[in-house]
Amino acid sequence: MSRYVDIADPPPTETPESQQLLDAIGRRMLRRRVDALKSLPTFPESVIRINQILAAEDTDESFERIAAVIEIDPVLTARVLRLVNSAFYGVSGAVATVYDALVMLGLDVVKGIILSTNAMDLLSSGLGGLRGLWEHCFGAAVAAGALARVLGLSGAAELSAAALMHDIGKVVLATQLPGDYAEVVEYARQKRCPVIEAETALLGVGHDEIGKWLVTRWKLPAALAEPIALHHTPEKATRHAEATAVVHVADAMVRAYGFGFPGDPVMPDPSPHAWRLLRLNRSKIEEAVERMHRRLQGALAKANLYDELAG
Repeated sequence: MSRYVDIADPPPTETPESQQLLDAIGRRMLRRRVDALKSLPTFPESVIRINQILAAEDTDESFERIAAVIEIDPVLTARVLRLVNSAFYGVSGAVATVYDALVMLGLDVVKGIILSTNAMDLLSSGLGGLRGLWEHCFGAAVAAGALARVLGLSGAAELSAAALMHDIGKVVLATQLPGDYAEVVEYARQKRCPVIEAETALLGVGHDEIGKWLVTRWKLPAALAEPIALHHTPEKATRHAEATAVVHVADAMVRAYGFGFPGDPVMPDPSPHAWRLLRLNRSKIEEAVERMHRRLQGALAKANLYDELAG
């Protein structure tokens, strides 16, 4: 009997085991491609140092140390002062030093400003087939802030920052693997499925996991990493379950509102787990939507607000 396969023979039947192996290989290859990207965005060293200070000591005494770090970075200094003195915060021309800005706004707001302004640099870059993603992420940040206020949650600025960055994995994929991601968006359009399903089908990994790799590389706090990584599956969150649920619901709110383009034409059902965890009801959602609506309409009425937030 010949030891060689005749070239006319049909290829061997693919088994579930072989498909799983191919999927695993594909995921490893994609991760290596993402990890190896020379232009993978990074946060400035000053932002990382500020996060370390905030993690070590959440007290007013840290204001001086944080102000000293910010003032070494002229771009970050300009952003903080410009934002604090913008019409958005209602103190135009009143704040002249970084320290005064920290004292006036508090740690949570400053943390949100620092993280958000750097993330916006990435989100406002050219995204090809994902035109409208910046608006979607901005809307999610507004929705998260509205939810936090309606539900009486602390850390509204940090929740908004997490919501703003929830789709940062899409930014990496769309800008660094544009051809592959254009196929993902087209697949989602044709199949009318969530873009995360299209990503998994074509790339073997979703933008949520890419986002997790990225914030880990940035050394950002777990309070941001978990909501970004699990915003599609909030029931899996452990350490920051409430924040993850807020980001999940905020994503759904802005999708339903129709602000921006998240990469797919569908509206997935919100997680019942997130709904229960946040003790949401019709009246709370209506109040949050109304707050989100007023803020988004105000942003549209003042086109320069985008410029102010982007720094």
